[in-house]
Amino acid sequence: MRGRLVLRRLSLRDVVIVAELELELSAGFTVLTGETGAGKSILIDALQLALGQRADAAMVREGAARAEVSAEFDSPPALAAWLDQAGFAKEDTLLLRRTVDAQGKSRAWVNGSPATVTQLREAAEYLVDIHGQHAWQSLTRPVAVRALPGRLAGRSRLREGGHATAAPHGRCAGQEPGLGERQPGHGDAAA
Repeated sequence: MRGRLVLRRLSLRDVVIVAELELELSAGFTVLTGETGAGKSILIDALQLALGQRADAAMVREGAARAEVSAEFDSPPALAAWLDQAGFAKEDTLLLRRTVDAQGKSRAWVNGSPATVTQLREAAEYLVDIHGQHAWQSLTRPVAVRALPGRLAGRSRLREGGHATAAPHGRCAGQEPGLGERQPGHGDAAA
């Protein structure tokens, strides 16, 4: 459980069609909604960039040299050990910053110190969950469905009577035949 974390501020400069934006958020912000074309996707894409998503030169506003995104969060106590281990300053807030230039090259910072994209992703694990309108579609992929029982149980194999078990052909022990397996005509795509 992530507790009561707050995304305090999201700053964008030269991102897609946005020349400059400072978005101050208050406690309790949990959902971003709005009309089609209002810019929700730009904000989410910018936040994901700060959280370590793959950089793309298409994020840079036409005519600009680079795009810049900063996301400031309350610094969760659970992140303190990670910050210390990675050599980043521990502060009351956590500032993730990312730039991407017109050639697609990016740079990252955590609390003002240079960071790797992998480190941004690691920090993101402590901060947010982003769900979109099509997030449920992963449930239509047989591989994802087969992995659910183990993930929900918190282990890679289910246990029966205290012993780890695994069923043949990728089925979990106790699973109904055909559940989560590819059915003829369902999920088949032309290669």
